[in-house]
Amino acid sequence: MFRCVFAVLAALVALAATQSQIENIDIDAVLADPAKVDAVVSCFLNDDYQGCNERSKFIKGLIAETVKTNCGSCSDGQKAGVVKFLVHISRNKPESMKQLLAKYDPNGEALVKYGDIWRQNGISV
Repeated sequence: MFRCVFAVLAALVALAATQSQIENIDIDAVLADPAKVDAVVSCFLNDDYQGCNERSKFIKGLIAETVKTNCGSCSDGQKAGVVKFLVHISRNKPESMKQLLAKYDPNGEALVKYGDIWRQNGISV
């Protein structure tokens, strides 16, 4: 029993640490480096986590959350970072944006539901 409780607590601490790291990412520095942008997009498009670092794994979940619920459970800092990233991708790598939408919203349901909000935030969809 103790081991199970310890494992759950350790997982929660790791998640909290990862979440705070996400909010401390210098998104502008990432976006200024085309190789980093390509690596992140590649991570997001892979079906598994191959080639993803810990931050990218977490952000990959936020991308899925953004599509499903317009990042309803994201913190303000997480929302801002995801929006900034998606604005950059949609403007500078429109084919990658199409691939992300195809992967995370294959039926177009989220685009219908949240497309206007995304466009208001500067995301070209």
